[in-house]
Amino acid sequence: MKRFISTIYGRFLMIFFGLLLIPILLTFTIFLTFQFNALKTQVEEMLVDRANSMQMASQDYGLASDAVLDLFDDATLNAQTMRYDRAKWSISERATLERGEVLSQTDRLPQVAFLLDETVVTLSPNADENPISIFRDVSLQTLFLTALISSVLILFAVRLMTRRIDRVTDAVSRVTTGDLSVRIHDVATDEIGMLAKQFNQMTETLETNETKNEELASVMAHEFKTPVASILGYATLLKRGGTSEKQIEYADKIEREGKRLSRLSQDVLRLAKLDHTIVGLHATELSLSEQIRETILSLDSEMTRKRMKLDLTMDEVVMKGDASLLQQVWTNLLQNAVEYAYEESTLHLLVKEDATHITCEIRDEGEGMTPEQVDRAFERFYQADTSRHRNGSGLGLAIARQIVQLHGGEITLSSEKQIGTTAKVVFPKEDR
Repeated sequence: MKRFISTIYGRFLMIFFGLLLIPILLTFTIFLTFQFNALKTQVEEMLVDRANSMQMASQDYGLASDAVLDLFDDATLNAQTMRYDRAKWSISERATLERGEVLSQTDRLPQVAFLLDETVVTLSPNADENPISIFRDVSLQTLFLTALISSVLILFAVRLMTRRIDRVTDAVSRVTTGDLSVRIHDVATDEIGMLAKQFNQMTETLETNETKNEELASVMAHEFKTPVASILGYATLLKRGGTSEKQIEYADKIEREGKRLSRLSQDVLRLAKLDHTIVGLHATELSLSEQIRETILSLDSEMTRKRMKLDLTMDEVVMKGDASLLQQVWTNLLQNAVEYAYEESTLHLLVKEDATHITCEIRDEGEGMTPEQVDRAFERFYQADTSRHRNGSGLGLAIARQIVQLHGGEITLSSEKQIGTTAKVVFPKEDR
């Protein structure tokens, strides 16, 4: 109930009920109360007139009480008789009756009592067929129908308004997920219609800008390739034909920086494609364990150079995913682990699955990071170690996270300085 009241729909209903329905029902109830009392008075006066007429008939024509009752028989009235017993009446009631006057009594329905000979006659409206009961029943039915029709109209009006707001909310939610093609079709000229129009203009502008950014990233990556290839080619030729150690040293630097630029251009292009969902998931069943083994083999020379050991605990895990994209995740994470690990350290790998998740942990024994560096590790172009001998582009972890999220998973980092860093990747396990 609290959640419902906190919604716009619930608040609109409260406003409408407070400002429209409640005053109508209150006014109608007051009107019915006054009318009911007036009708009750009229019925009481009618009973008194009938009693006076019956008394006059008895006196003028000398009729007995039974004859008078037969003469004035009426289906809308109940007439009851009983022998007059003074002990059953109060002093004031006895005085009224014995003076030959009509005694009015009001309970749920009005009634009158009077004397005919030594008999007390009591007149009251028929419980079912009298103006008061009919008026009460009709009034309650009218009140119920008024409340029902008003409630339906209010619900309809509120729903019309909140449905348009819901469309705006849904559109905003889709934009937050990266869908900039969404548009709100609302031709009204009120405030919500103007909001929809401005929203459409905003998404059109964003979509145009995103397209331009995508084209820029693609062009930049493409333009990088040609000069980088030339640099690498000439550096290789220079090394082969170099005659001095200085030339070979310069050629090594050119080649190293050229390779770094090449990796950077590839990473920028790959990240741009992931951002704009240009890369579709070509999901197939694959052996996650085999993928990681292949990646470790590709890094064998670097691990051998650093005399590193491997601690491998791995279940044979099969999952559904894009093989080439997931291979990029393991390549980025394992390259980082090997690059930042100490020499003669151990690289720890754990791959396991349970009933709901598949988990992969990669832990190195190396330099580690501070908490501030861990917080920024997934930022694009961020490098915890900015020394020149590192070859990273600062995009590897950002790319890995994008790919993992495309597969519905989550990637986290934990680290301690001078102890090492652990990268943990968790995928939800799908029913196969």
